[in-house]
Amino acid sequence: MKIGFPLFWLLSASSLAGMDSNSTSVIFGHGLYITVGPGPGIQSSTDGVTWTKRDSRTPSSLHAVAYGEGMFVAVGNEGTVVTSPDGIEWTRRDAVTDERLRAIAFGGTFFVTVGHAGTIAISPDGTRWTHRKSGTPERLPGIAYGAGTFVTVGWNGTILFSRDARRWTHATSGTTLHLSRIEYHQGQFVARGGKSVLVSKDATTWSENSQISSSVADGGALPRNQKKQ
Repeated sequence: MKIGFPLFWLLSASSLAGMDSNSTSVIFGHGLYITVGPGPGIQSSTDGVTWTKRDSRTPSSLHAVAYGEGMFVAVGNEGTVVTSPDGIEWTRRDAVTDERLRAIAFGGTFFVTVGHAGTIAISPDGTRWTHRKSGTPERLPGIAYGAGTFVTVGWNGTILFSRDARRWTHATSGTTLHLSRIEYHQGQFVARGGKSVLVSKDATTWSENSQISSSVADGGALPRNQKKQ
């Protein structure tokens, strides 16, 4: 089950009370909530209230976590990838890069992680990774999966999409802003950069959506009841 950072919409304030407020990513799978960051920290919880610190087996900062195919996968600095089938015991993996990995998503049959210098790497199980050509030197801090498509966003308005995780195509964003986050929600992709929010239903054609609140554009996640046209 892939949820990613929008999981914050589903947790009440009391649920978040026991979690490190500086955590950078949250996921749910295998009956567990898993958070990563700050630094190399990993926490797990069965109820979203009581949290237990886990040994990440790395000194590197972790930035994102995903779940799929019975595996939790977290990524971070220096090309760090750590995996766990149960969210408790974690193992360091070789991600075939030394670049900082900033985001990860699971979709179809692949994990895809992205990061600095246009880095994209894919894996069918989180343990064996292959580098893919992105065609860009830009930093890629966000990735999402929806409707059979991966979309990653980055600096200088960079947007790339792929239907199979192997071949990546540039989309015209119409902006030079640094795009920092993307999600798939209610049938469309939503990308954020500064105070600008871009939306697309097919990952190829993008437009700015001024109806989404500036508070979201300034760093917050979309509210659960936010309606987008």
